[in-house]
Amino acid sequence: MAGNKLNVVPLFQVMTVVVVCMLAEAPGRAEAATNITCEQVTNWLTPCISYGVFGGTVSPECCQGIKDLIAAKRTKDDMRASCSCIQKGAAMIPGIDYDRINNIPTLCGTSCHYKVYPSTDCSK
Repeated sequence: MAGNKLNVVPLFQVMTVVVVCMLAEAPGRAEAATNITCEQVTNWLTPCISYGVFGGTVSPECCQGIKDLIAAKRTKDDMRASCSCIQKGAAMIPGIDYDRINNIPTLCGTSCHYKVYPSTDCSK
C-alpha cells in the first residue's frame, strides 16, 4: 500500500507540470474581451492542485491565489474566462475532486460567484 502512495506522488507532480504547461501554451486571452489570461489563472491556482486532489489543508499560497483571481475578475467576460480556464485545467488533473475545489474560496474566507464542474456552462 505504501508503494502505491509513493507512485501517486510522482504522477501527481508530472500531471501538475503538464497542466501548467498546457494552460500556459493556450492563447493569451481565454476570451476576446477579457483582462484575465489562462496563464494568470494557472499561476494563481497551481498551489491549490494538491488540495484539490489529496485534500488536507489549503495552503496560504492557494488562498492568496484564490483572492488574487477573485480581485482580477472585474467583468462578466473575466468571470467566463476564468471559469473556462479552471474547467479546462481541472479536467486534465487525474483524481481532482470538484466539490473540494469549489469549497476552497470558503476555506480561504472569501466567495466565488460560480461553481466549476465538468457540466458547468461557463458562457453564462
